[in-house]
Amino acid sequence: MFSPRPEGRSLHKPNKMTVDRNNRSHKPKGTPEGGRYEAKNTGAGADDVAAPTPVTDDGHARFVSLMEGHYGRLLELEERDVRHRTTRQWAAAFDRWRAGHADEVGAFVARRRDPISSDREAAAFMLARRDLQRERDPEFGELDRWVDAEIERLRQEPKPSKKHVDAIDAFERHRRRHPDEIRAYEEKRGKEISGTREAAAYMLAKARQLNEQVRRDNMLALADEKEWDALGERIAEGDGVGQYSRALAGRYGLDPERERILLEDTDAHMGEEADPGTAARGMDRRYRLAARLLGNIG
Repeated sequence: MFSPRPEGRSLHKPNKMTVDRNNRSHKPKGTPEGGRYEAKNTGAGADDVAAPTPVTDDGHARFVSLMEGHYGRLLELEERDVRHRTTRQWAAAFDRWRAGHADEVGAFVARRRDPISSDREAAAFMLARRDLQRERDPEFGELDRWVDAEIERLRQEPKPSKKHVDAIDAFERHRRRHPDEIRAYEEKRGKEISGTREAAAYMLAKARQLNEQVRRDNMLALADEKEWDALGERIAEGDGVGQYSRALAGRYGLDPERERILLEDTDAHMGEEADPGTAARGMDRRYRLAARLLGNIG
């Protein structure tokens, strides 16, 4: 059992099903599948565990919205996984992370005027924070999404493959040679790389990112040389359009949201263009124009 939340007083009612202010049923602390529930100074019943409530500040409201989304998804996961592994892992990460970021947690609690009082809320907080880090740092976001994808893929393996085992060994060597890189990644993610599956997933995702960076650089080089036909062949393969879109967004300083909008527009145009080379040239023109309108380039 992890250490309890610091806010409020723990409640032990092992034989009662509690219902929070959102009419969600929960097993209370003390039961095999229960969470850590503490009383809150909210005027509601002591058993209530509320999801976050948005406030008017845009930045705070955005964080709370992300947190609410993860809170609901964690609840759905817990219904399928009686061990509540995802919730417990990220709640434990919150406990470790909070030790060095007490001011940040305190500011959030004061702004929301409601303590973080259950494992699910703690996990949702950390996942929301990770989402914002992904938005602010697209390179980290790309790597972190691939790490999650690799973790899920490796989880489906009936037994560890040779590639899986080799990646574990590679991670140990990489961590010894590049400890600052690993620490920076863990700080942004808010969770340590723990276990052999996560270690392997990190190295496999890192290799994938490096391969795509090379591919994107090659795409930009072809664009610079106006080799539109050759570039068209590249973007017609696999996720070529997405890779070229990310390359252009990086070149022209476009944030992920603007890149997403432009990519949606590109997808609409792709169906109209019979020649992929013409489509590639059109993408460069639209992304460059967007950057100029935003003042990113002259």
